[in-house]
Amino acid sequence: MSEEPDPPLPTASESVAHLDRPSAFFNALMTEHFVLESARSITVSESSSRSSLYLTTLSSSLVAFGFLAHTPFALGFLGAIIPVIVLLGVFTYERLVETALEDVAALAAMQRIRRYYGRLLPEADTYFTMPHGRHASNELLDIGRAPSWYRLLFTMSSAVAVVNSIVAGAGIAILVDQLGADDPASIVWGVVASAVLAVVHLAYQVRAYASAHELIARSEALDDRAAQR
Repeated sequence: MSEEPDPPLPTASESVAHLDRPSAFFNALMTEHFVLESARSITVSESSSRSSLYLTTLSSSLVAFGFLAHTPFALGFLGAIIPVIVLLGVFTYERLVETALEDVAALAAMQRIRRYYGRLLPEADTYFTMPHGRHASNELLDIGRAPSWYRLLFTMSSAVAVVNSIVAGAGIAILVDQLGADDPASIVWGVVASAVLAVVHLAYQVRAYASAHELIARSEALDDRAAQR
């Protein structure tokens, strides 16, 4: 006997019409939660890789300078390598800030999903606790510490910014010295330049985190309004 041909498969639009939407939504929500966790892992991995690249380049350059320090090529080497390191540091710092903001945005999205889990049943929010009140711009979970902007000093981007500012300050000190200034004045120029650049980097980072925190706060307010309807 000849086998009957298989019935034609339904199209995507036909499948959607017969879809169990609540179950599909919950499955999609769990998938989204997993994707956000993966995105956070990627941002941390990229931040570590970029920081390692910058610090490895810096340390290798210092080692190379050690071999050339007592030769006539030392000054030319510094004139060539310091701008390269500073530019690499600026690019690394910018990307580290971006990855940190991406991590914060992914965490905020995960918190929105956790809020949904906490509303499924009475007392479910006991197992999906949410932060309350004003928090630091780089924190979305309660860790038992008072919020403050100075915690941004301990991020990887801030570490790279400070190190790069010192390198740039050293370059400025060498440049001022070559222009005819005495050693104390050159050192003062280098220290002031390092401090100014570090403050500029930190101010940029604080502003970026504040903008991200404001957007997250608006999103949370919209979620709360939708839940009250």
